Amino acid sequence: MIERLKQLQSFDIVHHHVELQNREIDMIFLSSLTSQSSITSIIEGFLFSEDQKLCFFNGSASLVENYDKAVFLLLSGQCLILINEEVYALETRNYPTRGISHPSIEKSIRGSHDSFNENILHNVGLIRRRIRNDQLKFELNQEGKWSLTDIALCYVEDKVNQEVLSDLRKRMNENQSIEINNERNLVEVLYGKTTNPYPHVRYSERPDICAIHLLQGYVIVLVDNMPSAMILPTTYLEQLQQIEEYTQTPLVALLTRTIRYMGILVSLYLLPFVLVCLKSGVPFTHDLIQGKSVGVIAFQILICELLIEWIRQSFLYAPTLVNSMMGFLVVFVLGDFGIEMGAYTKEILLVIALCNLGNFLTPSYEIALANKLMRIMMTILTLLFSVEGFCIGVLIHFISLLLTKSMKASYLYPLFPFDSKEIVRIIFDTNIYTK
Repeated sequence: MIERLKQLQSFDIVHHHVELQNREIDMIFLSSLTSQSSITSIIEGFLFSEDQKLCFFNGSASLVENYDKAVFLLLSGQCLILINEEVYALETRNYPTRGISHPSIEKSIRGSHDSFNENILHNVGLIRRRIRNDQLKFELNQEGKWSLTDIALCYVEDKVNQEVLSDLRKRMNENQSIEINNERNLVEVLYGKTTNPYPHVRYSERPDICAIHLLQGYVIVLVDNMPSAMILPTTYLEQLQQIEEYTQTPLVALLTRTIRYMGILVSLYLLPFVLVCLKSGVPFTHDLIQGKSVGVIAFQILICELLIEWIRQSFLYAPTLVNSMMGFLVVFVLGDFGIEMGAYTKEILLVIALCNLGNFLTPSYEIALANKLMRIMMTILTLLFSVEGFCIGVLIHFISLLLTKSMKASYLYPLFPFDSKEIVRIIFDTNIYTK
């Protein structure tokens, strides 16, 4: 094993040879993933050990008896010490990472302003700062044949649902050969590929949200190199909650929840409902029609939806320096210029804008995209089959939510199965609830 380790070659693999007390000692480490101060401490330990027993100054050393394990530890950033036909692994990891920054998606005014980054050790520390109890457990696994990505399962032992935890471990063990490069790969390992647009887990970049869910008995999954966590099992209503509600008075929290739920309903059903009224000849839709056929109205809605989606994606992916220029383009495209050209009417623009504004009110980015897809589906069915199409679309939406699985939990809980106490807690309670 030692000879094979000595033959490892790469530009960032450093081999350092030391002769000490008539013994040949070799050090092997990665310059890209190790702490130079730790390496210096090890070398100092060799120097001070010249007339006494050998000691390792960094203190954390373990005997490695397997070649594959030794290579894995080396590529993880640990330093290998080869001495007397034995291999020791010393903890010297120092991963390159960005600093802890503000949450970019789940923002808040009164809540904490720290978020996860790509270093799994930093993320574990952010959670431990909030739950200082020996019942908080972290299980570290390596998934993937080539990537061997670190995945940490976090849970509070006396609160977690043991059936959910066992089911999660079983699903992960059944797909050891799948490479895990991001959270989406792991979700496909757990649930397989599906056409259902709704997420099976909740994603969060906030350690305070994860800490609250751990106290409520959920399991948190951290994937190395990813600046967010997975919360499971999850439900549809649970993903509509926002951290700001835990920092407000009950009455204000109830008001913000009510307004947000109204906006989400508008984002889903306003456009197909208006089209139902239009095709049924309801009087208030006369200004919307303005003598145009339903086909023309459908084309204008399509153009308006497409333009807003282009604008959304352009602001997401365009360089920061050109975002100000994009603002001028938005004014021309969605302003009076587009209306005067006849691309759409101001009434249609208002309806589409309200629907997309409701999407922005949705705390979960994945839920917002899934709701938008469902709105487009219901709009198409309403245009094709009028009232019957709208009813079919609503039914398909409900069935999609009903068939979405999240481990052993119902996606529509506490509505199905009905739990009045949980509904009251979700709507009115602002305290951190623990089971």
